[in-house]
This record gives sequence, C-alpha cells and structure tokens, in this order.
Amino acid sequence: MKILFLVNKQTYHTKMSRVRFHGIRALEKIATVKYWGLNWENYNPKLTVQQNLDNMQDKFDICIAYKPLELKNFKDINIPKCIRYNEMYNINWTLKEIKESGSQLVICHHLNDCEQYQKMNIPNVKFVYIGHCAEKTIFKNYNTPKEYDVLIAGCISSHYPLRNKFLRLLPQLKKKYKCHQHPHPGYDLNDAHTDRYLKEMAIAINKAKITLTDTGLPRSRYGKYIEIPMCGTSAICGDLPDDKADDYSYVIEVTNSMTAQEMFDKICYYLDNEDKRLEKVQKGIEFSSNYTQEHYAEKLLKEIKEF
Repeated sequence: MKILFLVNKQTYHTKMSRVRFHGIRALEKIATVKYWGLNWENYNPKLTVQQNLDNMQDKFDICIAYKPLELKNFKDINIPKCIRYNEMYNINWTLKEIKESGSQLVICHHLNDCEQYQKMNIPNVKFVYIGHCAEKTIFKNYNTPKEYDVLIAGCISSHYPLRNKFLRLLPQLKKKYKCHQHPHPGYDLNDAHTDRYLKEMAIAINKAKITLTDTGLPRSRYGKYIEIPMCGTSAICGDLPDDKADDYSYVIEVTNSMTAQEMFDKICYYLDNEDKRLEKVQKGIEFSSNYTQEHYAEKLLKEIKEF
C-alpha cells in the first residue's frame, strides 16, 4: 500500500499538536508513505496537485491530506482522497472543506462528530470513526517523583468551561494540597516537530497525583483522555465524553453541574485515599494500552483497504 500524505512542510514543523503526525509516522511502519506538498522538495506550488503528481511519475493508492484547500486544484487528482479531523464542530467550514476538496473518505477522531455527519447522508463520502490515540514513547512512565497533588493541563479558554471551573477552584485546593498549572505553550512553534512540548507535558503529568482536564463544549474524548492515563502514574479527573463507545470508569468524574464544593470534595477523596486513586490509574493504563498510535495506524490502514 502506497500512501501520499500531503501537508504543508511549514505546518508539519511548527504545529504544536502532533497527534495527526504521530499517526502517520506509525503508518510508515506498515505501509509506504510519502510526505509531500507545499514547501517540500520538488513540489511546485504554481502547478496543480495533479501536474505535480504527473511530474513525479509515481503511483499511489490513496492521498491523505491536511488542509487540502491550500493546494491548487486538489479536488481533481485521480486517486482516492482522504481527510482526517480532530474536531468538526465548525460544521459550515468542515462541509466546505470536504466538498471543495472532493474527499471521499473522512476519518473522524471523535465519535459524536462522526455520528453527526453520518446522519447527513452526504453522497459519495464515507465517514469513519477512529478514536484519538497517543504516542507511547512520549506519554509513558518517566519514574519521576511526585511534586504535585493536582495538575491542570491544557489550554484555558471558553471552549473548555470545566477547566475554567478547575482554575477557579485552585486557590481552595492550594490551602490543602500542592497544585500546579502547566502552561500551554501555544499552537505555532518553530521547534514543535521535536516533540519537546509534548514531552514536557508528559513529565508534568508524571509528577502529579491527579491531572484535571475536560471534554470541552463538544463533550468529545480529546487526546488527553488517552495521554494522561498512558503516562501510568496520574489519575485523570474530568467530565465524561458523551459517546458510549468506551468504558470511562478510569476517570474521576466531575460535571459542570457540580458545585465548587462538590468538585473539591471529589478531588480530596481520591487524594486522601491513595488506594482508590491507584485503582483509577491502573484502569487508565489498561484502557490506554488499546489506543497507541500503532493501533491507530492499523485501523486507518484497514479502513483505507476496505475503502
């Protein structure tokens, strides 16, 4: 199986979120993958994608594209087209990108997104769910001593209402426990391709007994619901995704409807009862073991072959 992965080289090097690239890297272990597109060697941006392909004189079974509308006449290439989404809540833009790119296979990383778009019955487009996975060489046990009782990880914005509630809860938690907010580094960084920012976050997670996060406004199973338990030392605390595809018993569940005191009491219970916290950690290890990037690559290749 020969796969063409079209992505702007600048984006590939600077995008802080690496999960979509880690999945392709894992795919390289079981298929032939060529990285190409804007700013890559021998790609001419003045030509259409098909003209560039003709000049390359190589054959591919499928093209997986990231931001295909950046490319000239991407829709007209004569091989099957696939596009993958971490988030699809901007429906107008997502439908525009799918339609104008001519993508026929759409991989959704959130089940609730996939189900929503499947119901639209868009002609000649197949929507497939493959859940978020994480890179096990980064999100692992670093055997670091515990420095924090509570850690908040991830971006703080109106898109993540529960994280904002956690942030407001920190002063109360700090009266009893050691708390830390891991700073978000930003989304566009010159050395993002080194994975240093993900490693820094993974080490911070390792240092915490409990890591707080949430599913955001879309109630989706974000990558942190795999990355945190995959570290194997910190219990994850947050709300539950609204899909029923997985067993989320490894999560210390809190909800937006809970009062600050109820949330405080829940977190305290697991900090004060180490055996209960470790039960959650162990369940998280077992859960996340099924969501490595190798699992992702196998599922993606299977869907490509079936398509």
